[in-house]
Amino acid sequence: MALERDRREELDSVMATVAAGIAHEVRNPLNAVQINLRILEEEVRRLEPLPTAQVHTLLAKIANEIRSLDNFVAEFLRFARPPKPRLETISVRELLTDLATFIGPEAARRGVTLSLHTDDGPATIAADPFQLKHALLNLVLNAFHACGGSGRVAIVTGGTADRLRIAVEDDGPGIPPDILPHVFDAFFTTREGGTGLGLPITRRIAEEHGGSLAITCPPGGGTVAVLELPAGGSRTR
Repeated sequence: MALERDRREELDSVMATVAAGIAHEVRNPLNAVQINLRILEEEVRRLEPLPTAQVHTLLAKIANEIRSLDNFVAEFLRFARPPKPRLETISVRELLTDLATFIGPEAARRGVTLSLHTDDGPATIAADPFQLKHALLNLVLNAFHACGGSGRVAIVTGGTADRLRIAVEDDGPGIPPDILPHVFDAFFTTREGGTGLGLPITRRIAEEHGGSLAITCPPGGGTVAVLELPAGGSRTR
């Protein structure tokens, strides 16, 4: 057990070093490209009405591609060099209500019915609110994607006095049995435009809080993601 932990810490250290190199070698040129693109856009606007609509379309596409690449680098940095949780006592219901309010417009846009059930489980927990909300947002967005153009997603709390259980359930088709074992593999994704880092990051956040993340597909269909955290928020190893 200790040997496995030492190997994992060594791997984390290597990943952090690689991440630092990526931050320098990729993000700095990206920032320069973004600055020059904004200058180019200003110059094009000064030339109007000579530039055609196609020029603006191409500039917008370039900007979108740069944002996508920048988002990917940011996701990789979160995976390879995750910050330590800054624990504080938070209300579970308040955090989940804020999350549901924030993601509500996206649910409506997709035609997904989102419900929240927070009556069971610990009322408060020691956790990093930003990291926990980021982890849950990943799970809820995955559930939205699973539902397709319509469906239902539920966030349900439970657990015991010393352990919080948050389940994100959807009524989509579920995950094929041959894919389910790989959902936590870094960079593994079946979704176009996906980075394959959302679930690995979410599981790492859970583990850094001394908890766990499990994904199951009930026989009747759908997917259930269960995030469990110690109510005290202490990190276990």
